Amino acid sequence: MLIPEAKQKWANPINTITIGATPEEGGTRTRTVTVGGSTTLPFLHFEGKIPHHPALAMEVQDITPKDWPEILGEHFSDVWDDPGRWAKKCVDEFGADLVCLRLAGCDPDGENKG
Repeated sequence: MLIPEAKQKWANPINTITIGATPEEGGTRTRTVTVGGSTTLPFLHFEGKIPHHPALAMEVQDITPKDWPEILGEHFSDVWDDPGRWAKKCVDEFGADLVCLRLAGCDPDGENKG
């Protein structure tokens, strides 16, 4: 007995956005990251089009995380005191396409290290 494929039809594609601009586009970046445009859920390429690969984004903080799982400390504790080195590690070792810098240390409602 054949099991029919359960496919979902999406009416509209996800909006496409390009982050960054190269010098030719009037920016300063060496490359851009484009996401969106899909007509299906991620990794369900048989249901629709996925024109851009998923982007990997990682978060960097300006303070040492206190409540992160121990396993993350095994990989990041050597760079927690330096957001620049932490971001570089995210890109060089883990292949991050984007890095989000969370300035929690200078938040007046947070640690207020300003």
